[in-house]
Amino acid sequence: MPTTKKDVQRFWGRFTTPSTRGPGTGPAATICSRASTTWEMPLRALEGLRVLEVGSGAGGHSALFARRGARVTAVDLTAARSRATRDKFRLLGESASGCLALQADGERLPFAEDSFDIVYSNGVLHHTPDTEAAVAEVLRVLKPGGRAVVMLYCKSSWHYWINMWLCVGVLQGKAFRDRHWLGKATEWGGGHAQTVENPVTRCYTAAGLRRLFAGFAGLSLRKGEFYFYLVPKLGRLYRRWQVRRYGTHPGGVLVYGEPWPIQSPLERFLGPVMGWAWFITATKPGKP
Repeated sequence: MPTTKKDVQRFWGRFTTPSTRGPGTGPAATICSRASTTWEMPLRALEGLRVLEVGSGAGGHSALFARRGARVTAVDLTAARSRATRDKFRLLGESASGCLALQADGERLPFAEDSFDIVYSNGVLHHTPDTEAAVAEVLRVLKPGGRAVVMLYCKSSWHYWINMWLCVGVLQGKAFRDRHWLGKATEWGGGHAQTVENPVTRCYTAAGLRRLFAGFAGLSLRKGEFYFYLVPKLGRLYRRWQVRRYGTHPGGVLVYGEPWPIQSPLERFLGPVMGWAWFITATKPGKP
């Protein structure tokens, strides 16, 4: 049966309970998004810009942008996560003046054309039934000259070909029995047995992204996000050593709800070669 929007909404509504206790996002965001926002979206340049986040989760990134002076509108398909983002804006007080958090569908954004300077989406659009429609909506609501800043999963990666395709798809036989096997193999944040299944996950090659963003100008693709913790067995040992050797970044508390291990030089080296994420920037044609 084809994946429906209700299936997606049901999964992400039950995935974890978003943290609303402070500006951090809690565990709900730790699986989906580990992008370096200061690389594709320099925080010092956000003041006064209208920023739309599509798929805000519990609102960690939206809160970060609001703190840097952006006028943020955050949308999420689930009511619980929209409320969590709204609570973070409330906790920020004047720093989030004019910021909004709404429940909305990324394939049918409730905004006029040419509304935003930046549309940001981190690890979200590959989980919607019609990613092409969602990307078309990003283009529509951007102002001419506005930027899309998007993270989507990378097919030419260690995680896809070894952890997903070989270990799950082939050795467990799931790729031959279930057309939605990749979704069901990804996105679990609990420390206990999985009780709900993610309906859809897509991974992209560079050529696939060029087709997906064909309506944009100035497309830039950066591959990243190789983490040793994704390597079975070895990964846990490496991560413990990594934290002792390199420490943690306190910014992870704001974005992920917990300190985040600083990437090792080896991980940073391997990211552009076999990383799990495409960091995408593209511009809407036309003059600002």
